[in-house]
Amino acid sequence: MAGTVESWNVFFTGELTAASAFAGLLFVSLSMNQKRILEVERMADRGLEALVMLLLVVITASVVLVPGQPARLVGAEIAMAGLLTFGQILRLQKIYMPLIESAYRSRALSLTWMNRVAVGLIVSGGAFLLITGDARSLYLVPLGVLLSFIAAGLSAWILLIEINR
Repeated sequence: MAGTVESWNVFFTGELTAASAFAGLLFVSLSMNQKRILEVERMADRGLEALVMLLLVVITASVVLVPGQPARLVGAEIAMAGLLTFGQILRLQKIYMPLIESAYRSRALSLTWMNRVAVGLIVSGGAFLLITGDARSLYLVPLGVLLSFIAAGLSAWILLIEINR
């Protein structure tokens, strides 16, 4: 049983550390291939999308770790950060998806849906926590976080390796 929001502190401390590591990997990818990324139309937007998702994980983990907050406030903070992130990734996807070459569109579409599902799970966990005040609602968040890490790793791979093929 989840108990209280504070009982999630160890999990979210670990996720905060992992998100920082993934952000570092993403920045290495971007910096190593900056010239090539800027040559490919709107490719930088895909890097920004991954960064925004990692920022959501950092924000989610951070608000859970603030001591003494009521559960419903934590839920509101997570849901709001997730909704803002969802809006941002949809905006970015609307811009870059039509520009992706048809040979790569299927894989790109899979990644965009993974991003949407990941953020949706985080938003849902926050919304249920806001509505119910029950820390068990946070059980939706880990899957969203893990999907965010997978998506960020795939994006880093694209920006580091695939862009040079």
